[in-house]
Amino acid sequence: MPERPGIFLLACPDGEALTAGLTSRWGGRAVVFSLDSLPTADDMAAHHQRHGLDALLLVSDTRTLSLPAEYALPQWLAPDGTRLPLHSCTLPPLPSGPALERQHAAHLRRSVLYAPSAGPESAAPTPDQTLEAARHAREDALHMAVARLLAQQPVTLQPLPSSSFRLLILGGGWTGLAAAQAAAGCGLSVLLVEKSDTLGGAARFLPRELPCAAPWDEEIPLRLEERIQAVENDPSIDVIRGVELAALTGQPGDFQATLSDGSRHACGSVLLATGWQPSDLSVLPGLEDCPNILTAGDFARRFQEGRIPAAHIVFLTDTEALERQALDRATEEELPLLQRRLRQLRASHAVNSLGMLRLARAVAERFPAQRPASTLLFRQMTLPGILERYYRKAQAHPALRLARGEALDIAADAAGIRLRFRQAGLGGRDGIREVTADLLVLPESMPPAGDGIPLPVQEGSRAAILPECSRFDGYAASNFICFPYETRRTGIAAAGCAREPQTLASCAEDAQGAVLALLRDMRAAAQGLAPHPRSGDGACPQFELARCTRCNRCVEECPFGALEVDADGLPRHYPARCRRCGTCFGACPERVISLAGHDMRMGRDMMEAISLPRVEACPRPLALVLACENDALPALQAAQARWGAHPAVRIMGVRCLGSVNMQWLVDALTSQYDGVLLLGCADGEDAQCHFGAGSALCRQRLHNLAESLRERGLDARRVRLEPTARDEAAVLPDRIDHFLECLAALGPNPFVRA
Repeated sequence: MPERPGIFLLACPDGEALTAGLTSRWGGRAVVFSLDSLPTADDMAAHHQRHGLDALLLVSDTRTLSLPAEYALPQWLAPDGTRLPLHSCTLPPLPSGPALERQHAAHLRRSVLYAPSAGPESAAPTPDQTLEAARHAREDALHMAVARLLAQQPVTLQPLPSSSFRLLILGGGWTGLAAAQAAAGCGLSVLLVEKSDTLGGAARFLPRELPCAAPWDEEIPLRLEERIQAVENDPSIDVIRGVELAALTGQPGDFQATLSDGSRHACGSVLLATGWQPSDLSVLPGLEDCPNILTAGDFARRFQEGRIPAAHIVFLTDTEALERQALDRATEEELPLLQRRLRQLRASHAVNSLGMLRLARAVAERFPAQRPASTLLFRQMTLPGILERYYRKAQAHPALRLARGEALDIAADAAGIRLRFRQAGLGGRDGIREVTADLLVLPESMPPAGDGIPLPVQEGSRAAILPECSRFDGYAASNFICFPYETRRTGIAAAGCAREPQTLASCAEDAQGAVLALLRDMRAAAQGLAPHPRSGDGACPQFELARCTRCNRCVEECPFGALEVDADGLPRHYPARCRRCGTCFGACPERVISLAGHDMRMGRDMMEAISLPRVEACPRPLALVLACENDALPALQAAQARWGAHPAVRIMGVRCLGSVNMQWLVDALTSQYDGVLLLGCADGEDAQCHFGAGSALCRQRLHNLAESLRERGLDARRVRLEPTARDEAAVLPDRIDHFLECLAALGPNPFVRA
């Protein structure tokens, strides 16, 4: 732990007062520098040599530090090769003007609630007292940052001794081929595994691609065979056909893949490019055992093989009315599976809009003399941006009819297929129409291959299921736009239609992005660093197994499968899988797990860093805010930058709400705090947690903690979890004030020291 930290106060107008407070609180242990701007690397090195600094804290005033590349958090590499812990801290400004009036009014309300017997006049603070309390809150924010720095444990990197940079690609369709070429272009060795005997997947039945260049209205040749030949002739790509993945063990950089033919292969990461599988038409009413009703995928296959005669073909893109009928007649046992399939169908709407327009146009071009050769019936046509030109040109084709309407029911007999629909008319004058077709083509729901079947990723003695597959209807999707290819198994990424229904152009782009993401994972594993979202973090969990009770809560709650139970019943950690979320630390009831810079001592030191005499100068009640560093803490800092330091709260950033150990809450409530407010990402259906399920786990732990608090004579309402997004800075002051008023209504905390 640091013994001689250097604290750099950057452009702080009250630098003298802060320096005096640091000297009074920490004695001669810390060396304080008051500067006007960020010191250069040479200045930092000079201070390090002259004063023997072993840790650095950069403190800015009212603005977030923008650090250059040479200041790589959380460690700084000095010119002499020494690695020093490096932290940064932004102090909240003092409130002024309307902000001070707002805070003073809020404190007046809480004071009246807190001491009703004394009367409003004697309990009400003055604006000067409110400003003084805010000044103490600002100083305490600095002391808490120093306490975090001083509790920093040395970081020991755990790089893999021998890391593989070979990429295993599952699926030899359009996405897999594009990924193989992209990986080979990055200098990676590739193993491409395809379960069928031929490469190309569903793209074999699409002769041409959507327009991708001006004038954006003509399709271009697909050139699938050229891409297959390029992959097969590339010396850095090995292609294996007719086999599947049987088992996958290990961690990023050190995976062992066992194929169905018994062969074993070492690889550094895995790309899921398994694509989609044919739809099941039996879920919609009136379509059973009718050979002239096909899905778009089946029709494309037959059309490519020349098995579609010259006939009137109707393409139907929207089946909402038929879906409602299917839901009405479904039994309670059939309903969950039916709802899942219909959600997959709706997710594929944009792809079907483009794909069926292409098929209808291809039929019209093959049979130009027959008018209309094809009819496209749609309720809503979804076309991205520039492809509107492609739609406009298709409208002008003489053998293609486009009609806007909603299908009501379908009936098939010897005369053909009768489709009754409500056609949209001008001025809202809709009419019921009926069309007879020789062939009806329905949209493809594009369910992912396997449809949620567990991948053979061995974790201990069980096959792991990617959590995304159960949450996103079988798709290995991510709920973050910034991590589109990620799964909750580090080193395993998804691309193409295994992730979400996509066009060929989107699949190729997806493949390139996923390859780059996996390359980052392999490089991070080789260096012993976290890949994301705490990119570059080398602090791995440390286990005191001598005190472990083998409850295995850490194994069960780890969102990324980084922990397994070994033969002795103890947790085994895979550092290359770990993303340093700290969930295992928050889960452990015996506190045998710690991370550098995130352990029980750090939490206690930060909570106790505020000076007890200053507590009396702060308007009661006093609350501790534990804010997730991903979204809630930036939102809180933005609110502070606008409204100033809140006098009645002390803020402590945490890696994730899942990393909050419940003992921290007990320690806070049995010392000088009246309540604890936890701010983190939303959970539930709209979960946005960067670490998968941190907020949901924290909420469950709080539910379990309530009984323990009642046994200590504390009301469970003194602890509250509030979902907070990064863009909700404007509403945070109201949320904090409401929580403080609730604390004031509960009365004094009986454990608060006088």
